[in-house]
Amino acid sequence: MRWRLACLAALLLPDLVLDPFGGGLGATLRHPLGTDDLGRDALLRLLLASARSLGFASACALLALVLGLVLAWRGRRFLGVWSAFRSLPPLLFLLPLAALLGGFSPAPLSLLLGVLISPHLEPALRARLQHFQHSPAWAAERTLGATWPSILRRWAPWGWQQMAALFPSAWLSALWGEATLSALGLGPGPGQDSLGRLLAEELPRLGSDPSPLGWAALAMVLALAWVSAPGSSIRT
Repeated sequence: MRWRLACLAALLLPDLVLDPFGGGLGATLRHPLGTDDLGRDALLRLLLASARSLGFASACALLALVLGLVLAWRGRRFLGVWSAFRSLPPLLFLLPLAALLGGFSPAPLSLLLGVLISPHLEPALRARLQHFQHSPAWAAERTLGATWPSILRRWAPWGWQQMAALFPSAWLSALWGEATLSALGLGPGPGQDSLGRLLAEELPRLGSDPSPLGWAALAMVLALAWVSAPGSSIRT
């Protein structure tokens, strides 16, 4: 989980400098993957776009976990509504809406992804909360009249551990949701580079005019899929 949260810093990184007169260069020692059509170093662009996508997914996952916690704590009256939302993957809601609106900018997309992922996290969070609310420790807190600030200070580490266990799945849903929309041209515009936008530009060229950047982007996707697999040995 720590390395995923560290990627949040990539959302603040500046864009690469454009050099249209140096675009389309082949691989050299200075540019191991060449340059793209706008003269940006392809390797640096791949790393920046991937890091931004990971940071975007981390932000969405945090939002989804917070919303899922609120639903689990206070949303028992509307369990039927959350069950309906859980019956379909988030992308089946996002794709027609994005097509209707002509795409999403980063802020609305992150909000929608967080909202749509949160009902999928609610059952697991509710099970953890119910176990906690029926514990002697929680009963003692209420009996002794502890204030909410003191309760939060004491139990926040425990709550963070419960949320951290669900973070990878929320992160993966947000990552592939953004990448899929961007690859289809329905995600953030050119001003917000991401792994999905890079794939949208490079994948169609692999069959006719393959570039090192296209193959590297494809390899990056496969590496992320392996790292995110349930059986991966990489610590979350």
